[in-house]
Amino acid sequence: MTVRWMLPVVFAAAAVAIAQTNDPPAPPPAKPAAEAKPAPRETPPDQKAFFEANKITDPEKKIEAIKKWKADFPNSEMQEGADSTILHTLTTKLPEQTARIRSFAVNYYRGAKPKNKASAATGIADEFLTANILLKDADTFARKAVDSMKLGPYMAEQTAAYEKRKQKPPSSEELKKRFDQSRASRLAILGRIEVKLGRAAAGQKMLEQSYSVNPDNGAVDSVLGELAAKRGDDAKAFEYLVQARLSGKSTKTANTAFEAIYRKQHNGLLDGLDAMLDEQYHKRYPNPVHVEAYKPSEKRTTRVVLAEVFTGAGCPPCVSADLAYEGAMERYNTKELIVAMYHQHIPQPDPMTNLDTRARLDAFKVGGVPTWFIDGTRGGGGGPRDTSPETFGRINPAIEKELEIAPEAQIKMDAALAGNSVKVNATVDEVKSEAKQLKVFAVLMEKELRYTGENGIRFHPMVVRAVAEGAIDTAFEHTFDLEEISKSAHDHLDDYEAKGHRGEPFQFTEKKYEINRGNLAVAVFVQDTESHHVLQAAFVDLSGHGPRPTTEAGAR
Repeated sequence: MTVRWMLPVVFAAAAVAIAQTNDPPAPPPAKPAAEAKPAPRETPPDQKAFFEANKITDPEKKIEAIKKWKADFPNSEMQEGADSTILHTLTTKLPEQTARIRSFAVNYYRGAKPKNKASAATGIADEFLTANILLKDADTFARKAVDSMKLGPYMAEQTAAYEKRKQKPPSSEELKKRFDQSRASRLAILGRIEVKLGRAAAGQKMLEQSYSVNPDNGAVDSVLGELAAKRGDDAKAFEYLVQARLSGKSTKTANTAFEAIYRKQHNGLLDGLDAMLDEQYHKRYPNPVHVEAYKPSEKRTTRVVLAEVFTGAGCPPCVSADLAYEGAMERYNTKELIVAMYHQHIPQPDPMTNLDTRARLDAFKVGGVPTWFIDGTRGGGGGPRDTSPETFGRINPAIEKELEIAPEAQIKMDAALAGNSVKVNATVDEVKSEAKQLKVFAVLMEKELRYTGENGIRFHPMVVRAVAEGAIDTAFEHTFDLEEISKSAHDHLDDYEAKGHRGEPFQFTEKKYEINRGNLAVAVFVQDTESHHVLQAAFVDLSGHGPRPTTEAGAR
């Protein structure tokens, strides 16, 4: 999809990353009824006011509102973030006003704190490059950012910052790695600017340096691939362009060059392209989470744990969480753990999102992704691919703990796929809860979808397609109409595209609304809709057609 997302505010560094909506952070969910409820978390006034100003769609009114915000909150840590938002508004909404943009950028850079000047210069250069304006100015700012990177001072500053927080600094090797990655991201911008200014040789050299440190930058891969194609080096071009395609950030011109080379190698056809990319993805990006099959302890009960995961294909920190839960699904069978993935348009549009997954986001008051609930207990935060084992290490103890807690209800369910319908029947008994807001939920999931979003994940498991709910005091029955679900998803994606993403126009590269009838599963669970605590869950795999045998949760 052709859309660029930019975090509109600067937040303090955190141990784990989360991509946020434009809404104020939501208060944490209530604890199960037996526990005391914490006081709601209040949004600081400066954040609340900024979010409101940022919602304005008219560019001039938005800029004026943010300037007023800057005057009202002169001591806010978000001041420089506000300047970056004004610059982004100018370059995307008023790109023809180059004199005004240049003047604002210069003042923005001059006003940045010394420790933030390099980041400001990087942001300005990136904005100009993306808008394809003021490229000579962009070159100047990008060079300031690259030239400011000195290994000795960087390591000293980082070590001092850790010691000030009374934390053990990372090793010299780790700090050097972080330095190289930061410099590579700045070289990526400068190199692309050089190419646009007609200095291809110099730009290529910088981009190759960036690529040697981070081969997953789709913008860098795209430009290097196109340069190689122009030189007639199809082999080298193909290597770069495959990487660009798998990153989810390949440019349109890079995609055209890639398909042209592929056609040249395959008699003018694109047959087998997806299979080739699948093979390359598995080869280049194995899951770094390595697990062993779960061995039940003596305390194991008949509880089936439910993990509800809010994620997005355009969410960089969601990579760590998604791969961690993928590892969990390898460790546990579906009589031990059920995972339901609710895709969201955060921070980029996600074509696996639908009205039901958005409704669940609202019901859980989730303000950012990745966020998850293990039997209703909230967790969240993620990071890049190499942090997936760390994220798994945070979720796995919670899963194992739940497996040793007795279920508070029993579920008997069956589900059948017939033509365009999935019929679900369930009964709930032996309820051991005084909660007043208990409901039965049925979730229809597609067990795997192929789609490469901006975060580079190509295969997405347990994608929620529809959600139904009912009372627990009657037999639960629901029929999922697959044609209706598909049409609703299509309509939602069309509508979302027409309205734009946070006021920005975009176009989906794919709309994942078609349902694969041979790839479905259903989960049924009992949940307190106030605390989100899950009493018990059950699962039926609908792979293959025809009725499935009745499944009793916890049966072994």
